[in-house]
Amino acid sequence: MRKTGLLLLCLLFIQLFFSCNKTDDGAYTAPITVYEKIAGSWTVSSVKETDLIAKAAGAKPNQLTLTSKLNFKTFTITFDVDENNNPTTFAVGGTSPALFLQSGYWKLSNPYPNTDGSALVIELYSDEAKTTLVDELSLSALPGTRKTMTFDLIRESNGVSFVDYEYSVKAKI
Repeated sequence: MRKTGLLLLCLLFIQLFFSCNKTDDGAYTAPITVYEKIAGSWTVSSVKETDLIAKAAGAKPNQLTLTSKLNFKTFTITFDVDENNNPTTFAVGGTSPALFLQSGYWKLSNPYPNTDGSALVIELYSDEAKTTLVDELSLSALPGTRKTMTFDLIRESNGVSFVDYEYSVKAKI
């Protein structure tokens, strides 16, 4: 019995000795935001136009590939961020038709991916205070290990969506 008590006492002292050791978890690092993934220049891979009214009615063809038409091959877009990875300005380059605001200010609807699976939205503003929302680009594919991104510009009238322009872009190197 005495040996058991001595053994338990030794185990208690050993546990107290190791529990006083403070674990070093390193320095705090801010989580990676989607801003860090989107920041930079992007060139077009493809642009597709989908007639949502025709698609809903089951009419064919309801989709056109615009990449080789109307100079969409020259489309570029640059999303700038500051030193803290906060969004600042954006600019569209190339000679493709201006389907949305060509330059201004931007931000995301949420700096992190939505937990409910809904798409993030790139909000395009004409003023630096970001009070005048001009266009919204819905992100359908975020950049990750592959430096590609897909966003949709959906046009609507009286609350009814009628056309979707799907831009697939890749990081400009």
